Amino acid sequence: MLRILVHVLLAVELGAGFGTASAELISTSSNAMEVDLRVEVTQSAESVIAHLLADGETPIALPLLQREAGVFGIRTELKQVNYRVVFELLGPDSAQSEPHSLMALGVQLPGVEPVSTTTTDPEALPDDVTRWLWLAVAFAAAALSALAFWVLGGDDRQSSSEEVASTDSAAPDI
Repeated sequence: MLRILVHVLLAVELGAGFGTASAELISTSSNAMEVDLRVEVTQSAESVIAHLLADGETPIALPLLQREAGVFGIRTELKQVNYRVVFELLGPDSAQSEPHSLMALGVQLPGVEPVSTTTTDPEALPDDVTRWLWLAVAFAAAALSALAFWVLGGDDRQSSSEEVASTDSAAPDI
């Protein structure tokens, strides 16, 4: 159960004809590791290929087997390297996913700490400042809405009191 939960939490959304993808480390030896790659396909596919790339290594192309409807995967033995994986969909609408490292897909390599590959914009605001700015925008919108209701509500009361006064003065005395 815990293994399935970790598998789901570490899945990466790929887009472009693909659903989520994940990789699981099955076992390791002194210089190799056994990895289970899995990808969901959201469109019709004749076959799916996983391209594994690493600096200084020969690229590897692995055909994935259909495990269930819309899910392809393979269990294979690789060098203990954090490969970049690109999934390729072959069929009526061929597509390729963005590259993701094995670690980003869920493999924890022995002795290797996960490294963040995101870059930060030096002009980007911190999260807490951004939250306060959005809160200020929400309050401003609420204040403008209240002002609009007050102004429009005042016109309705004024026009209805004018109508009552004009009907009272225009009514003949009997």
